[in-house]
Amino acid sequence: MIELNWDRLASLCSAAITGAGGDAHTAAALTDAVLAAERRGNTAVGVAHLVDYLDALEAGRLNGTPRPLVRNDHRAVVTVSADDGIAQLAFRAARPVLTAAARECGVAVLSVSDSFPVGELGYYTSALAEEGLVAIAGANSTALMSLYGAPDALTGTNPLSFALPGRPPRLIDQASSTVAWVRIRDAAAAGELIPQDWALDPDGNPTTDAAAALLGPVLPFGGVKGSNLAMIVELLAVLSGALFSIDSPDFASGDQPPSVGMFLMALDPAAFADDYLHRVEEHLERLRVQYGIDFGRYYRSVERMALPDALHVRLEAAAGRTSGQ
Repeated sequence: MIELNWDRLASLCSAAITGAGGDAHTAAALTDAVLAAERRGNTAVGVAHLVDYLDALEAGRLNGTPRPLVRNDHRAVVTVSADDGIAQLAFRAARPVLTAAARECGVAVLSVSDSFPVGELGYYTSALAEEGLVAIAGANSTALMSLYGAPDALTGTNPLSFALPGRPPRLIDQASSTVAWVRIRDAAAAGELIPQDWALDPDGNPTTDAAAALLGPVLPFGGVKGSNLAMIVELLAVLSGALFSIDSPDFASGDQPPSVGMFLMALDPAAFADDYLHRVEEHLERLRVQYGIDFGRYYRSVERMALPDALHVRLEAAAGRTSGQ
């Protein structure tokens, strides 16, 4: 393991992104998102997931020099084409328009299209919560998950996130699947078995073999309930023209961009009731004191990062191309 402080890690990630073909704007937005996930302890979509972006940049399925196109043709509706770049940069471009619309109208919706998979969905909702807005988001991806018992992958793991203003914001970020796809990939790399209710093999049978599971679909949580949630998220994620998951090229291979989408709803609580946030905090504190329920808090304080040797070598290799090493 290689220990790094946050400044050194940020520099390494940024250099790796530019070395792989990303411009300065892409590097800044993606590094910020990756470190935010790590600071929250959400390592599956932190630095380890950055490798997926680096591979995609190098293969050409992720545009490293995108020009997001923001439209605000209706007062409470904001759309942005990510130009087959990262969703984090598209969000940066659209965020001022979205927050202004939410302040004016009380509620506004952002729809992102033509994007690479969004990474940590809570990154977007927590950013809005830090501005005093209640936020709900969902996103689709390349088809990875079964629906309603089908033997094939028909949709992404389609996460849903909710964030409430606070210090820090209360944040929920969960997939529609029983488990994140990257956890199965990690288990396969380590030669580990997985629980039988995580995924199906290529023949549509439940499996504990992680390698076989990578060739079949991940399973939704709760069967029909998870399938329903995934479908709702998918239908909202494609509002402004993103591809349905089943039509999206694989984000992890090939040279074609996945062109998936995200929706993000921002609500100004003051437009509904001045005391909303106070009432909510009182209620959540009652649940914490009386029942031990601490809704929406999984932040942790991380002083330094420890990267696996192989991951550090991969970042250094990409970063070396920036400096000409």
